[in-house]
Amino acid sequence: MICKVIIPSWSYWKNPMKLQPLWELYYATLIRQSFTSLEVKVEDLRDKKNIFDPESADIFLFWLMKSADADEVYEISKKIKLQNSKALTIIGGTHADHMSAQTLENCDCVLQGTAEDTLKEVISNFIKKEEKTKGVIQKAKINKFNEFDFPRRDFIEKEKIVNNLHFEKYGGVAGTGAYFSRGCSFSCRFCVYNNPPVFEYNSFEKITNEIEYLKKKYGVEGINLRDEVCIPVNKKVAVPYLEAIGKQDIIWRGQTVPLGSEELLKIASQTGLKELALGIESVDSDMVLEISNKPSKSIANNIKYIELCRKYGIKVKVCLIFGLPGESKDVLKKTIDFLDSVKPDYVAVSGFAPVPGSPFYQNPKKYGIKHIYDDLSQHAHLLYRFDEDEDSGLPFEYESTTPFGKSLSRDEIIFNIKEVQKYLREREMSY
Repeated sequence: MICKVIIPSWSYWKNPMKLQPLWELYYATLIRQSFTSLEVKVEDLRDKKNIFDPESADIFLFWLMKSADADEVYEISKKIKLQNSKALTIIGGTHADHMSAQTLENCDCVLQGTAEDTLKEVISNFIKKEEKTKGVIQKAKINKFNEFDFPRRDFIEKEKIVNNLHFEKYGGVAGTGAYFSRGCSFSCRFCVYNNPPVFEYNSFEKITNEIEYLKKKYGVEGINLRDEVCIPVNKKVAVPYLEAIGKQDIIWRGQTVPLGSEELLKIASQTGLKELALGIESVDSDMVLEISNKPSKSIANNIKYIELCRKYGIKVKVCLIFGLPGESKDVLKKTIDFLDSVKPDYVAVSGFAPVPGSPFYQNPKKYGIKHIYDDLSQHAHLLYRFDEDEDSGLPFEYESTTPFGKSLSRDEIIFNIKEVQKYLREREMSY
């Protein structure tokens, strides 16, 4: 029997080959290690040369994280059922967690939550021709990320694993992506990636083993760490985590929240950290940060954290979202003034999307959202890509007056995005 893990095209990314399909590789690794009787393959649809064959496997797994991929995944899954009705189609991931009923209309089985054991059980039942392979399946047990192996990368070509794009601003060393943790204990209202709602950081040993594997097999010199928070706020967790990275003689970058101690920033800088992406999100007002339930709800404190990064030689990428609830008419001027004053190294700009499952999506009226578009392809969260001739997405509209005052129109938000992006391009600060 053949099991295929499908990577969707990620067509909404400017360069989908820059990032590695880590969750697809993670679950492919899990399946291969758990079922010696199965041949496990990964089908990478980012490669436009690939033509998908619905009859090429007995089991098809889609790990659907972003809602923007949903329509493509649904279409492929339905095609499989039409042409290969005996095959089992499985969909898990963040979108499936929050839109399980819709997802089940397009596949045999929906996995919810941390699904390692559930996935193994469903595949085992299918192999044994038992009936427990259909419907929405969620187990009470929360699987521990550290208990399972890191993703092996040999399912796809080396050039799709290592590139010089992650660290092109640092000499273009051979770099790749990795997750050393899963979940998030924060609850930003525009986000859905806090499942599980706690941080699960890998052990010193597991982190060490993965980096050694990447260095030996792929010649990796830099890690683009994709953890939700790459510097744990808790010192007891942070120190062994950072020490595991630091012992490997690599450079790395990651994203974090502007919280935590100066001591941890200093330790991180000594482990090879070159750049931090900070989820500042807005410099319009503290009220906007409060409405979005950001961990740091103070623009002044965010600026202090940026200054601390500079103190220890860490470059800063400020991440901004335009169009958040509560945003004022003066947001463009405030943002430009902030950038002129603080002078971050890089800035990533995105447009707000009330993605399915987020509190903003679940209760739009509370936040003055009049309408959310059904086109899932527009719900591509945090993409940092707004060329002058490109549609900015923004799959929603505000009421003219919201609980937080008069709103910006969709056209005004798009104008602000494009003006800031123009400002950044002129100063070579775009990311």
